[in-house]
Amino acid sequence: MLQDDAVRSAGIYLDYLLAHRNEGAGIVRARVRSVQGNLLGEEVVLSCDRELRMVDELALRVGSVLYENSEEAVFFRILSCEKKKATVLPCDEVREALSEALSENVPVYLESDLTFLVQRIKKWYEKYGNLVALPRGSGVRPAGLSADNPIALSDNQYEAASLAMSSPLSYIWGAPGTGKTKHVLASCVWSLLRAGKKVILCAPTNNALEQSLSGLLSALCMDGHYSPGGKVIRLGVPGDGFRMAWGEVCEEGAVDWWKRELGEKIGWLEYQNRLADESIMIRAGEGLDGAVDPFPGRSSAELAVYKKENKAEIGLLEGKLKQLSEMRNIMPLIGEFDVVAATVDTCLHRLSPDGSFPARHVFLDEAGYCSVIKAMALTGYGLPLTMLGDHMQLPPVFENEQEVVRLPDAGVTRLWKISGLYLEDVVSCDEVSEFCSAVPVRPRLEETAVASLTETFRFGPALAEVLARRVYGRRFHSGSAGETRILYIDAPKAAADKARNELGKFPRVSHAEGKCIRELIEANLYHSWLSVGIICPYVNQRNMLSESIHRLMKKHGMTEDMDDDIVTVHGSQGREWDVVIFSVTDSFAEAFLTDSRRPESLKLLNTAVSRARRTLILVGDVSDWNRRPGQLLSELFSIASPAGYDLGMDM
Repeated sequence: MLQDDAVRSAGIYLDYLLAHRNEGAGIVRARVRSVQGNLLGEEVVLSCDRELRMVDELALRVGSVLYENSEEAVFFRILSCEKKKATVLPCDEVREALSEALSENVPVYLESDLTFLVQRIKKWYEKYGNLVALPRGSGVRPAGLSADNPIALSDNQYEAASLAMSSPLSYIWGAPGTGKTKHVLASCVWSLLRAGKKVILCAPTNNALEQSLSGLLSALCMDGHYSPGGKVIRLGVPGDGFRMAWGEVCEEGAVDWWKRELGEKIGWLEYQNRLADESIMIRAGEGLDGAVDPFPGRSSAELAVYKKENKAEIGLLEGKLKQLSEMRNIMPLIGEFDVVAATVDTCLHRLSPDGSFPARHVFLDEAGYCSVIKAMALTGYGLPLTMLGDHMQLPPVFENEQEVVRLPDAGVTRLWKISGLYLEDVVSCDEVSEFCSAVPVRPRLEETAVASLTETFRFGPALAEVLARRVYGRRFHSGSAGETRILYIDAPKAAADKARNELGKFPRVSHAEGKCIRELIEANLYHSWLSVGIICPYVNQRNMLSESIHRLMKKHGMTEDMDDDIVTVHGSQGREWDVVIFSVTDSFAEAFLTDSRRPESLKLLNTAVSRARRTLILVGDVSDWNRRPGQLLSELFSIASPAGYDLGMDM
């Protein structure tokens, strides 16, 4: 039974994480290096030594004391997180503990623990796993696409949006820049809102969620068509940038919005009761001479009933206002919103499938990067489900995969690694463990309605042509008026970096590329208008570059570094930069993750390339790759131009 298999999958994974807790399995610990803000005041910014992860589940460790938020106690509120910084609102106890720790040099950490998330998935399947089923039949009623949709759609996008709105289960495929979010998703949500329906929007990560929600909000709010305050809520901890741009839809902002709204409603009802009293006094001859009766059409008895109803409503509103003020818990008002947006983990934890939020449609963006054990849980709401994504991007990361899958009966744990696009396969299969051991190259998608977006407005014609040939098929093409800048820096690999180590393995580093990238960054340190990401296929190269760039920043006296923008390809998923520098690392003889003949490597390279909004810079051994026809990297090098070291000039 699928429910039992999912529970067993989560249980095996959870047991492994707990058994290896002392070895750091599943735990990410970031030491707080500085505290900005007055500890006697309100918000405090904690700056850490590494990027914060799983930010919705952060705990605070002060010395030997661990402060973990729960339903019973909230020790600190996380207002926003961005890279290595968390803006928090501590309670008095934590504020005092932080003050003492700083004065006595006691270590302070922000911690996240994967076991919490796995445990929640296990509990969800134990309680609701019997609800998991493919959306189908009369119980799942899709709505139609609104005729007065204000969002411009191409014919291709219109067909995709119409299919999503008329199908119980659908998948909208599209490469970056094809309009999945700002056009197709936004049109679907607009149609549902126009029909008075509510929507759940999910994504696998915070980055992916905020990119999707930002695009959706921008489209909905254009030309003043929609005001999201009190109507859209983003559950969980936002990034600083999202909070700054869309603060009113974040939880803390939504609490403040509803406090104002409830206060105004209470004030209006109290004013109505004062008018009713005035009307009664006028009729009794106790009012001012010449006063006009505010309610000339109602009897005194009717006004007494009206006042009683208003007082009852005031009591209810005051109760909600008190709860918002004291607990700052928005969930009792969740049914008032039109759109609830959350990561899949947060959605499953906080929106139970009991109808407390009466949605009409669920959308899962970046579905390919969501593990199927989470994606198929979204069918438990019994609503039409639309997945959006790109099956030619990377699958989800399964931490500790190699160790876990070797455990007895651990085949089902691959549900954490298999893409959410295989939802139909898993829900329909006879034996989950057998399916997990032999996942087909492509998902089944027989009962899933599929629409393909084939025109990209991000990639220029030259890049789109290469991707059509190597990745997406001949129908894929560019609708962009300009070209994507593709540049290269030739960094012939030194013999020492090509030699196998004592274990017979390649080191997977290129110091020549590291030197070139360092020089490129140094020449552009003050081009703050550009966002720059450095992507590497291997952890060793990423670590070497991180250390090198850190030293560079320190040399120039810069307090910020680029560590969070130097990532592996897996770490880049769900993120974008104006300029992407791709450190190829391999010469062809060593090619593994860079060998596009391997399906997973092709997806990895495609993911790296598609993170660039405007400019892609390849850094590698150009002559070596140019001697290797039939490779994606070879084709990209062949159409690239030599890069100067001033990105401002090159842009």
